Amino acid sequence: MEEYLGIDVGGTNIKIGVVNKKGDLLKKEKYPTSILQQSGDFINEFVKIIGQELKNHPHIKRVGIAVPGMISKDRLSTVFMINIPEFNNTPLISILEKKYPEISFFLENDANAAAIGELHFAKTKVPKNFIFMTLGTGLGGAAVLNGKIFKGGNGNAMEAGHIISSNGKTAEENMGKKALVEMALKKIKKGNKTNLIAKNLTAKDIVIAATDEDPVAVDVFKKVGVILGETIVSTIRILDVKTIFIGGGVSKAYKIVKKNMNKALKKRLPDYYLEDLDIRLATLGNDAGIIGAAALCFKKDE
Repeated sequence: MEEYLGIDVGGTNIKIGVVNKKGDLLKKEKYPTSILQQSGDFINEFVKIIGQELKNHPHIKRVGIAVPGMISKDRLSTVFMINIPEFNNTPLISILEKKYPEISFFLENDANAAAIGELHFAKTKVPKNFIFMTLGTGLGGAAVLNGKIFKGGNGNAMEAGHIISSNGKTAEENMGKKALVEMALKKIKKGNKTNLIAKNLTAKDIVIAATDEDPVAVDVFKKVGVILGETIVSTIRILDVKTIFIGGGVSKAYKIVKKNMNKALKKRLPDYYLEDLDIRLATLGNDAGIIGAAALCFKKDE
């Protein structure tokens, strides 16, 4: 069975996996994004990593790449990556094809790729219409309409992280990993009871603490629930879609997020939407981006 390389570029890590056509993730590697940024030549280092992975897996001839931001309509170049500015306006596919001419490369937005992964390989039945929200370094969004990714007029629809919330900030400014750390640090500084340590605090620490019912971490994710609910309301109202998948690393605290999210939904949505509203966690977990990126290659075989 043919195998493919799926690359999920994130603001925190670059995750690379070998995936077969059944959607099985056979092997996975992880590279800290910050190391590439600190190198002073992000693109060259990224190309080198891909080269090393291709050397390790010489049978692979197709590579799918998911990136966290806007890309060109023809899916050949990056345009704007808010968390990885070194990646902006890069003719990525032509660079890679010139370096590795025997390999075919495919580019997509990361939330779109994750939605494609769920569309093809979800562990539960998936409707033809759904919205996908990914909570990670930032907030990504995607929509599948009639079984196909909705790309909008110029290829970059569903940038849900840039929806303005009730406090005047974007959803991403309220819910991204940086925002989580800032909220927690403010509460720690005020002397709120917590087991969190301010020094070198990360969003991952807060997620873990929230699952252990740490009061500061729980308060942070209660606020996330309100903002996420408001963001979902906006996307539902625009697209008239009632199934929502939530993925990404931060979604591990979903049990805490859920209560306030539902309050926001009930406050702002009429019964027309609430009666059949179906919000669920992505079944592929934090590997959805890798599997979805690889699925960009599958489609070329169909």
